Amino acid sequence: MKVTIEHLTKRFADNTAVRDFNAVIESGELVALLGPSGCGKSTMLNMISGILDVTEGKIYFDDDDVTDVVPEKRGVGLVFQNYALYPHMTVLENICFPLEIKKVPKSERVQKAMEMAKLVHVDNMLDRKPSQMSGGQQQRVAIARALVKKPRILLLDEPLSNLDARLRIEMREEIRRIQKETKVTTVFVTHDQEEAMSISDHIILMKDGELQQIAKPQELYDNPANCFVADFLGNPPINKTYGVIKGGKIILDGECSIEDERFKNLEDRDDIILSLRAEAIEVCEDDGYNCGVIDEVYVMGKEVLAYITLGNNKVRAYIDSDESFKVGEKVSLKLKKRGFFVFDKMSGERIL
Repeated sequence: MKVTIEHLTKRFADNTAVRDFNAVIESGELVALLGPSGCGKSTMLNMISGILDVTEGKIYFDDDDVTDVVPEKRGVGLVFQNYALYPHMTVLENICFPLEIKKVPKSERVQKAMEMAKLVHVDNMLDRKPSQMSGGQQQRVAIARALVKKPRILLLDEPLSNLDARLRIEMREEIRRIQKETKVTTVFVTHDQEEAMSISDHIILMKDGELQQIAKPQELYDNPANCFVADFLGNPPINKTYGVIKGGKIILDGECSIEDERFKNLEDRDDIILSLRAEAIEVCEDDGYNCGVIDEVYVMGKEVLAYITLGNNKVRAYIDSDESFKVGEKVSLKLKKRGFFVFDKMSGERIL
């Protein structure tokens, strides 16, 4: 099922949590709603589900306008951060519950619940209570309970945030497997960029209630629409250097210049940000151009990360483990084919 969001706005008194938001979620896709805490992700999810009323705008499920439809008639499956399982019920009873509410005959609902339990790999613990299960197992039961009623859309609100690091990785892979097998359109709220990048078909990136960019994960990383998108994605964080464009060169604060063929067509302007991913920088022996000084070198297994001063700016760059650059050594930096961007400092708009 395709979801279309048109000019969606949500206000709480004087606070606008979501502002004039437009997006399309294609049928059968797993889409991450990504952004920092407080950016409006959960508010958006709750409007899609019908838990929250819409202040302005429209929500369509395929061609159906569901803006004013109550949650129980939208055909949504919801999984929350705390799983919300009934503690007095067994796994089987928890999964059956949505069908019991719909007055599905017992034999049919048990059969469907067992099919879902098998899908999420909890079919060997049907008689357990939630207190007898790990967080990851409870999460599987919550997903099975949401899916058993065959929802038109599955909505997951920070479903992995209560799990430890290893279990998070395992469960996000499981969510992707389950979503692919069921082919149900899924919206997954998270503030974790690695989580979003690893399992999503598309990412909707939000800031302060506004859409920043919708794209496939790699496209978002390789081709950010603005400075916020570039800053939000990447580990280590993208390097931000400040300066001006003059005569086809970028002059960084501290009078260090960065030259590259791709800068030659840029018009002169003040107050720009040159953002550089660590893997976009090639560190070379000093040749008198694009000069920097190595401050620190960190060996991280097969990777070596150098901290380099460029004028009044500092950047991180990966260097070849076979190279023997030393702290205090003067080096030259060259830019690779991709992984660097030029933004207007005031607006954050992309220039290159």
